[in-house]
Amino acid sequence: MPWTLVYILDFIAILTFAVSYYRNCYRRGYRIDMWHFILLSACIIPNMLMLPFARNELNGVVLGQDYAAVMAVLPTVFLITFVGYYSMLVGGGLWRLRTGIGIRRAVIPLLDIPPRCSRMLMSSRTLLVFQSAVCLCLQVSVLLVYFAHNGFGFDLRRYASENPSLRPVLLLASNYSVVIASHCLARYVDKKEKVLLGCTLLLSLGLVFFGARSSILNIYLTVFLCFLIRLRSKVNLFKLFGVAVVMVMVILYLGGVRSGQYSLTEFFKSLVFLLLFGNTFSDLRDFSWVYAKWDHVFWAGKTYLAAFMAFVPRFASSFRDTWGLGVMTATTVGFDPEVHPGLRPGIFGEGFFNFGMLGVIAVGLLLGIAGRRVDIDVKRTLSSRQPSMMRAYASTALSTVVGSFALTAGFSGLYILVGIYFFSWICLQIGSLVGVREIVIKRGRGFISTPSS
Repeated sequence: MPWTLVYILDFIAILTFAVSYYRNCYRRGYRIDMWHFILLSACIIPNMLMLPFARNELNGVVLGQDYAAVMAVLPTVFLITFVGYYSMLVGGGLWRLRTGIGIRRAVIPLLDIPPRCSRMLMSSRTLLVFQSAVCLCLQVSVLLVYFAHNGFGFDLRRYASENPSLRPVLLLASNYSVVIASHCLARYVDKKEKVLLGCTLLLSLGLVFFGARSSILNIYLTVFLCFLIRLRSKVNLFKLFGVAVVMVMVILYLGGVRSGQYSLTEFFKSLVFLLLFGNTFSDLRDFSWVYAKWDHVFWAGKTYLAAFMAFVPRFASSFRDTWGLGVMTATTVGFDPEVHPGLRPGIFGEGFFNFGMLGVIAVGLLLGIAGRRVDIDVKRTLSSRQPSMMRAYASTALSTVVGSFALTAGFSGLYILVGIYFFSWICLQIGSLVGVREIVIKRGRGFISTPSS
């Protein structure tokens, strides 16, 4: 495909997003909403805006001798992503237009399950404090083992990759902490219970030693977005852009800290390279890298099956150890999966390598339907007479669940989330039986609610 045509398609995609944002977000009194944030973070920034930089010769520092092969397939990979992006737009449009007589009504109860479970978890302050204590115990236990064998440091992830038996515990502690800390923060915004803010900050501090940049960001990002949506037109876009820049810089710096580089001077010297050619926004380049080395034999759903088996540790399952998404992307380009966690082929990469363009379209439609549903629910909740951060945040749980199916690299986190919900339900039932807390079932609303402590 000629590069001129590629850049024309890139311009069309960006223009489509800009027009949609102006008409459906800005003109309606919002400065940001969930739908356009999802499109921006999943498609526009890592693919459309990064296209010129993905083609830049500085990528040769990362790609090495594979640079020429990756550049040759980059237009094809961009076209795949372009189709996925418009599939998302179609999925969102179908949900918004309420098409599919009977199907929509049948699907709604299923889509309501994650938000209902999230509201249940936030229904009790005592429950959140208790689970925060459990998370802290897990964090401390893992860090003590790490410090005892490796000394003080921030690269627990590498240590875990060299000690496979520790990976499940590390994964549990990290995902558990993110879920509980974010729910504590959402309830704090509504209830102003300082103990929950303390729990959020303590769990965040522990995750710094884990080197989990995205995990720390996930604690605050969704609640922050809901807060901005509630402010509507009061949000200053220039200040918001400044906050976004600071957040990206913190994320990049934590990546340096994880590898043992603490100097701020060296960090700022390499900031541009890290931002444009590092692995923060490398989806398009990495997708192209895997595609260039791929043998063009579709994986036929094997990475999805390996994800469904995520409850089995990789060291105990030869199938997972062969067909996990991280393993497949790493081995395809010639990396050792015992050392390298794998490349990030974007939200459409796994669907393509398994099922071709049909997989890309299916993933796009799924993400579009879920994203539009979340956007509508969050706006409706935050624009009501009694806006609730807890209910708005709970609505976003659907995106977490659907995203795990679209890109299975973190599918084990979905099992952990289900386990947290089930454990929370058990705790509430025990609390009811021993008289610790009265549980009121609000009929007709379909979720469990308890009075505050």
